[in-house]
Order: sequence, then C-alpha cells, then structure tokens
Amino acid sequence: SKRNYMINYDIAHHPAIEEITDILCNKTQNQDKSFYRVEVAYFLSKIAACMRATIITKDRGEVPINAYALALATSGYGKGHSVAIIENELLNNFKENFVKNTLPIKAKDNINVLAADLSVRNKSIGEDAAYKAYIDEYNSLGAYPFTFDSGTGPAVKQLRQKLLMANSGAINLQIDEIGSNLINNTEVLNLFLELYDQGLIKQKLVKNTADNKRGEELDGKTPTNMLLFGTPVKLLDGGITEDAFYSFLSTGYARRMLFALGNPTKGVSNAGLTPAQVYQSLTNPQNNTLIQKWNSTFADLADVALCDFQITVEDDVAIDLISYKMLCESKADKLSDSHDIQKAELNHRYFKALKLAGAFAFIEQNPLLTSDHLSQAIKLVEESG
Repeated sequence: SKRNYMINYDIAHHPAIEEITDILCNKTQNQDKSFYRVEVAYFLSKIAACMRATIITKDRGEVPINAYALALATSGYGKGHSVAIIENELLNNFKENFVKNTLPIKAKDNINVLAADLSVRNKSIGEDAAYKAYIDEYNSLGAYPFTFDSGTGPAVKQLRQKLLMANSGAINLQIDEIGSNLINNTEVLNLFLELYDQGLIKQKLVKNTADNKRGEELDGKTPTNMLLFGTPVKLLDGGITEDAFYSFLSTGYARRMLFALGNPTKGVSNAGLTPAQVYQSLTNPQNNTLIQKWNSTFADLADVALCDFQITVEDDVAIDLISYKMLCESKADKLSDSHDIQKAELNHRYFKALKLAGAFAFIEQNPLLTSDHLSQAIKLVEESG
C-alpha cells in the first residue's frame, strides 16, 4: 500500500531529550529548549557510538550510530555550563565504567582473536608471541582519550588504530570557541568528513623504514562524534573564518550536522521572577532526581553485554523513513540551485534522523527501532534544520 509520511509534530520529544533538557534549562536559567535538545542528542549518540551500537537495515546494511552537532550562542548563554553539567553529572559514571572496565575487556578479547588469526596465517609466529606483539602495539598507542578538543590527522588515525584493535569505543571531538579554532583544526575537520557515514577512512601510504615501520592495516569501522560550539560573531566574522566555515558546509558538513542557534528572545531571562523564585528553580529537588535517574541509566549502558548492540529496522518503519526522505527531497527541489547548502541539508535529514532514532533505541536497550523513535528523531532534526 502507498504510505505518505506526515511529520507528527504532536509527538513529544524522547523522554531522555526532554527530561535532560529540563535539567539544563533549570540549572542554567535559560529556557531555550531547542538549543539544549541538540546538545543532548549529541551526547546520547556519543554513548551509543562508544558501545558500537548499530542499526540493521535491509536497504543500507549496517549503519553505525554517531552525531555531529554545531551549537552557536552568545557569550553567557550557558553553552559551556550545560556541557559541563552533562559530562560531570550525567555521563561521569558511564565514562568511568566504559574507560576502566568495558574498553579493556573488549580490547583483550579482540586482541586474542587477532593473535589467533595471525598465528594461523603465519605458522612461524606462535599465538602467545602474536598476542604479546599486539598488546605491546596497543599499549604503545597511548591511553584512550574519551574526548579531545583538537588534534592532527596522524593522531586521529593512530587513535583509530587503537580502537580497531579494541573493536570498541568511538572518536569524540569537542571544540569550544569554534570561531577561534576552526582554521587551526582544518586537517582534522577534513578527516571527519570522511569518517561520518560509516566510520571508514583510507590509509595514507608512508615510507616504511627501520625507525618507522608501517603497521598492519586492520579492517573495521570506528564511529566518530563531533560537537562544535561557540559564539556566532566569531564564526560568522565576514572574513576568512566565515569563508572556511561555509566551505566546510558546502563540502559536506551541512548534510552531516545537527544545528542549534541560541535565540536571545528565549534565552537567559529572570524578568518577573523574585530572587527566591530563581533560587527555587536552581535547587528544585526534581533536578537531582532526574540527574540520578539518567546517570544510573547511562552508567548501566557501559556494560560489556551491550557492546555491539544491534537495532533492527522493520519494513513499515523503513518505508516511513523513505517517505520522509522523499518529502525532504521534494522540498529541496523547490529551492534554487544557488541554495546548494540548504538543498544538501534537506536531502540528508533522513540519515541524521535514522542515526538519532537508533540512539533513542539504544538508550532504551530496545532491539527494534520503532515508529515512535523515528518520529521523535525527525521532530528534532526538523527543528535543527
């Protein structure tokens, strides 16, 4: 039967999005929910990506979950404060469990597999010797940075090699004051263009020498997440930074990113409130209740048993996604060719929605991507767009 997907704007945002957004609004005294929803969506995707959750589709194969987001707002809007709340009060136990327990266990298991495979392929190398060689290489690649704020192309590829050996974890870049740091991170941002869709990247051929031996190339995917935030005036400066930014959008970031732009009319305002009312909002017991709830939920997700969690898209949901894709393409076709960035963003909203819907399913530990997950993701992606 013919299905025409209509965006269900009446559906509520996913509970994780809405409840955590409420926490941020209360604690930052900023009621711009649409801004914080994008931040929260990024962090939910980051959790799913670290655990290597994947969406299983009949038409696209396996799709890794990850997110790229840009959040711009004036100084004092609560960007840094809100990120600190999420990282230090909501994700801290997930991070600790993942880095100290899950990642090392997964790395040991996968290196055992790699060593057994190498010893079979090369009879002159025993399994114990192969295991020691892989462990030495894994340790030589340094500690796993759960999040980093700048880097180089070779460093990202080195981190990717470590994660391929572990068969776990994600590459997570978060740049503050992006207007001041965009140009200096051009190399990494170009690399992340390639990594978004499937977490794949082509190797650079380097000369093999006695001091710089070219290592074995491992097959695999490494999901990649990116959050850029800062002030609009620094990024859109009418000069070289703005030109570079629009070049990145044209090259492919428009279709890859979720966007949040702080709205001054919805932003920080205590007009009409007494100091006592402001204090009551900041110390509302509901804040702590929700923080404890989601901190515990996220901590439980850093369980080895949930690694490589697969989320299936059944036919009716897949058809709805295609209907949404066609709806966006129809809108894009009505734009002139000069609106190439807007057309690219519209044409690929469905893919951002699919990845985000997968993150919602993983947070619930639901092996099925439901129509509600898709509708909730589409609602957020539409607001972002």
